[in-house]
Amino acid sequence: DLVFPSRKAVIFVHGCFWHQHKGCGGGRMPKARRAYWQAKLGGNVARDQKTRRKLRSLGWRVLVIWECKTRDAEAVERRITAFLEA
Repeated sequence: DLVFPSRKAVIFVHGCFWHQHKGCGGGRMPKARRAYWQAKLGGNVARDQKTRRKLRSLGWRVLVIWECKTRDAEAVERRITAFLEA
């Protein structure tokens, strides 16, 4: 996580698996021990949503960068720059 207090901005870099990136192959639910993984990963997603809501309610801006998107470093740089300059 990257925090920019002077800009009231936070950037989260989420792993596709651990934070269950929808529509991404990296966010697939394991077939073994399904109940365990659903509870574990579902808890991560719920915590992420709660954290983003809380930060926004306190006036912070939040950006999530997904692991699968980091392959294009230039696109990530443009997105972060635009976010921080907004």
